Amino acid sequence: MATAIDSTATCTRDAPASRRFYVHVGSLGFLIAAQPSIFEEVAPALALSGASRALDQVVQDWEMFAPSRADGSLAQGADNLHKLAAEALRTSFQCIVHLVPQQFGATELLLGTTEEINAWCYEDGYLTYATDENAAAIMYAETGSLREMRSRIRRSPDSDPALQMISGQSLFLYDQKVGTGRGTALFYRKQAARLLRNSPGAAFSTGPIDATVAGDVKGCVSSSARTFDGGSVRDTCLRRASLMVTTLQRSVPSAPAGSATRQAPGHS
Repeated sequence: MATAIDSTATCTRDAPASRRFYVHVGSLGFLIAAQPSIFEEVAPALALSGASRALDQVVQDWEMFAPSRADGSLAQGADNLHKLAAEALRTSFQCIVHLVPQQFGATELLLGTTEEINAWCYEDGYLTYATDENAAAIMYAETGSLREMRSRIRRSPDSDPALQMISGQSLFLYDQKVGTGRGTALFYRKQAARLLRNSPGAAFSTGPIDATVAGDVKGCVSSSARTFDGGSVRDTCLRRASLMVTTLQRSVPSAPAGSATRQAPGHS
């Protein structure tokens, strides 16, 4: 289980108050391969965020195509589910550190202790996040390939200081004794390498995640609620939640050669 971050934890630099950070799902996969317990934190958060995005899109469809028939309770349910997902993401991401490319040997928290997650999306293998409404507006307005954007940011890190693009083996579970800052990257890299070498693989149980997310969706959405196309809103949300968990599972690399084979996880 991840260790809670106290208020004394500090980042290595003064991050913009309004920022976006885009995390390649493969980076989370490497983190889980090294420290499988973090799956129990990250997977429910991604599942809830997927369900929330699906519900937001249902509400937007009704408001765009048939505003006179829109169900007001559905919009309130979307707001409630969004808050649950945002809190789950905040809790997970404040337990993760990442490498800071611009500062050799430095790490910082993926999400600062005073930051919130305002909006999110998934595109081109990246989980994209914004910390406030201004950052969210920029995130949703962006066009073009995220891979090209990553290349541009790598070539010129200062071109968009409010954006971080994270990929590769650059995420680690926060260690309270080590903290973050200059000179901490070597510890996290060595620890991850050791854990990966010794990893026997793991099978991830998704039953409890399914049950929790289903309970949250049922608490926010009526069983009679329908999408603009006539489908069940609950089913739509749960399918998106399942897709996010499956995507995360598939991003986890296989166990190293010589160790026990990682079991293929099933998602009920």
